[in-house]
Formats: sequence, C-alpha cells, structure tokens
Amino acid sequence: MTDTMIFPVGPHFNMQNVVTQVVQMYQAKGFSVTVLPMGPAVQIDFRKGDDGITKYAGLALGVKANLTFQAGNMVINFTDQEWTGKIVGLAVGWILCLIPFITSIVGCVQQSSLPKSIGTDIQMLSMA
Repeated sequence: MTDTMIFPVGPHFNMQNVVTQVVQMYQAKGFSVTVLPMGPAVQIDFRKGDDGITKYAGLALGVKANLTFQAGNMVINFTDQEWTGKIVGLAVGWILCLIPFITSIVGCVQQSSLPKSIGTDIQMLSMA
C-alpha cells in the first residue's frame, strides 16, 4: 500500500531541518526512527512496538516515508506499512478468542492514520 502527499514549500525550505524536527517529534512519541539519506531524497523509517507480543497482537506501528523535493514541492511517499501483525491478530482472534481480534482492529485504525499524521506534521514543519 502506497500513499503519497504533495504540497508546496517556500523558497527558504531546508529539508535537513524538517527531517531533524520530525525525527525528534516522533522519538518523543516513543517511535524508533531511522534516517537514510538517498542523494537529494531522504527515507525515514518509523517503528513503534515492533517486537514481541505487541507486534502479533496487532498494535505495532510502522511506515517508511520517502521525502523528495521536486520543483518547489515536497513529495512524500509512504511505503512498507506494518500490516502483518494485524492480519495475524485478526485471524487468531477470529478463530480462537476475541481479544486479539479487538486489539488488531485498534491497531488497524492506528496504522491507517499514521501516514496522514506524519504527512501533516511534515507539512506543518515545512511551512515554519
């Protein structure tokens, strides 16, 4: 699943400052954030609860954001979203008991809103 956001940025846009601020913001929220510069683009990997039972209960969150600056616009492509644990939790919950099913639904809602939340935060930081 790939989501894309495109928005204009000002003439004094500094991608490094935006990346630094978004990394600090999401680390404060408990995410493990990895930044990989790729020429003029940057890939940021956001992960939270990606270990142990949290992952298979469907509550792990994860997405990669690829940021590029093209013709006065910031382009953000979201890839590699964390859906595996949610699918396992839904299947186990459907067959065995309701608790993993419910936690997986909660995880699905959180995961589906994560790219939009990150994109909105990056857009707000880009305008500052």
